[in-house]
Amino acid sequence: MTVARKLFSPSQLISPGHDNGSIDLEVMLTSLYRDHCALHPPHPYILEHQKPACIANQVRTFHWYRPYLPPNGSVLDWGCYHAPDSCMLRAWYGDRFELHSCDFADRDAHRVFHDFSGCDYRQLNDCVELPYPSAAFDAVIASGTLEHTAMDYESLKELHRVLKPDGVLIISYLPNFLSVREWIQRNVHKKDFHRRLYGASEAIQLLKRSGFYPATMRYHTFFWERIVEKVGLGYWRDSVAGALSKLLPLQTLSSTHCCIAHKVKVM
Repeated sequence: MTVARKLFSPSQLISPGHDNGSIDLEVMLTSLYRDHCALHPPHPYILEHQKPACIANQVRTFHWYRPYLPPNGSVLDWGCYHAPDSCMLRAWYGDRFELHSCDFADRDAHRVFHDFSGCDYRQLNDCVELPYPSAAFDAVIASGTLEHTAMDYESLKELHRVLKPDGVLIISYLPNFLSVREWIQRNVHKKDFHRRLYGASEAIQLLKRSGFYPATMRYHTFFWERIVEKVGLGYWRDSVAGALSKLLPLQTLSSTHCCIAHKVKVM
């Protein structure tokens, strides 16, 4: 049993069907990263993602997409890597969802996270095909995954296959072709940039061609929300942040997009 599991024991996790607002997801993830790093050599990706600012963004993103999750059912964490989303789902919802995850890495590479989430992990051996039957999942979470696939269109079609009718696809951290950070990484540092970038309209058309209809598409930055929260306008956060983003659309230069889409039979 890891330290993180002791901090968040099954008795502290909620009963199925109820939100667990008492769980501090940032503390939970910080504990998991600490336990993981105690067992494995330092890895640049993990070291970057365990930074407090990065963890805070992971949690904020989770709370952004939570309202779009189905009431219950099966969820696939596609291309999960160390599966922080699965861990947040387990901590927040207890056993409400049947959690599955998949990636190319061996399960032992991130055992601390996988053990905490309790997800059914499958190691992939094909760049497109998934080892699941058709219509197996109520939701698929694609966190920083689509841009790394060899064939994004074919991969989306495979997600369409494994989702149930009207199933939800949650995409986050999709690289923005207008991103200032991407430009600096590509042209100044000449490393750590994404090989494939997406415009918002391009991503929407790609989803539609793959059988998904976007319910919402936004730039993946919470800049104005954070500003409004610091000022102390928590109740008016969304409306004020929305107005500011229209007056000063700095979000168009953010690093990534995030999107919610539903599987459809006809467009």
